[in-house]
Parts: sequence; structure tokens; C-alpha cells
Amino acid sequence: MTLWWRGMKINTLLIKFIVISYTLMGCQQEELSKTAMVAKEYLEEQGYNVLSYEHHQERYKITKSKLEILPYSFYWAVPGNNAEPFMGMVVDVEKFLVNHHPLDDWECCDGVKSNGKVYTYVYVIEGKVVGGTSFPSLPKDNEVIGGYWSLDGRTEE
Repeated sequence: MTLWWRGMKINTLLIKFIVISYTLMGCQQEELSKTAMVAKEYLEEQGYNVLSYEHHQERYKITKSKLEILPYSFYWAVPGNNAEPFMGMVVDVEKFLVNHHPLDDWECCDGVKSNGKVYTYVYVIEGKVVGGTSFPSLPKDNEVIGGYWSLDGRTEE
């Protein structure tokens, strides 16, 4: 009877462990904020396949002084981004990894090329996408120093 009782205890502990593990895994799945949902829906409407939500990058108020410093002066200067109508407003920047994007097949000097994925930084103000930037995902052994592209991969108007 002792062996039977030990077997029951082990089975009970195993079941409790499995239930707790599934509960914790469910809690780890990050629920998207309102701004992240707006950004994700926008990316999908543009035809991009959202592979993962990377994180909320930052939140800041758009001011003249903010736009005079790097990297913000650069981010807002890429095609499709215009900070002027949003002066004094707060922007949320949401980061996603996507594919089916024009930069999926990006290639540069010395054979450096995208691994078929693109990081997007989507700018959301008051529930609307107002711009953003993108950058090709590169294999870990490759590094490129430089700027970003527009959200849709353009470099000029």
C-alpha cells in the first residue's frame, strides 16, 4: 500500500506541476496595448506578415527641441514622416518584426543582406499611425552602421 500511495503522490505532484506550468506560460503571453494593436493592424493592412511584437520602444512628446537632436531629427526626416502637424503631441513607438516587406531582400556592400525579416518602428498618436521607420533584420555576424528607411522601405519620395 505504501508504494501505491507514493505513486499517487507523484502523480498528484506531476499534475499540479503541469497545471501551474500551463498557467504561467499563459501569463507570459504578452497582451498588446491599444497602441500596439493599432500598429499591428496597420502593418497587416499594408500586407506585411507580423512575426512578433518586439516591445513598446518609447513614448515622448514631439517638440521642436526634441526634433533638433539625434536620433529624432533623423527619424522624422525619412520619407513619409512629418512631425509638424503633431507638435506638442505624444507619440508611442511600437516595434514589430515582419516579413513580406520591401526590405526582406535588402542587400548591401560586402555581401551583407537581410535575413528575410524587417524590424518596423510604428509611430502612433491618438490611436492613429502617423509614420515610422524600418530596418532589415541582419544575421548576427553582420552589422550595418547607418540610418533607417521609411516604414514602407522607401529612401526618397
